[in-house]
Amino acid sequence: MRHDRFENLCKEVETGKSNFVSHPSTHEQGRVLSCSIDHLVVDTDGGSRCCWDYHECEEISRG
Repeated sequence: MRHDRFENLCKEVETGKSNFVSHPSTHEQGRVLSCSIDHLVVDTDGGSRCCWDYHECEEISRG
């Protein structure tokens, strides 16, 4: 993910919008709960809470 998109995603999360990301190396995905410096705190589909480096994440959309 590019840094500008990371910043925008974090601003959206702060306003209550749901955003979803995937972590290609682990094949996990989930909803972004918050942001911290260069990381996303994510509630995964498997029920875990993870902290992922935004450089390693891809934004996904859910219908």
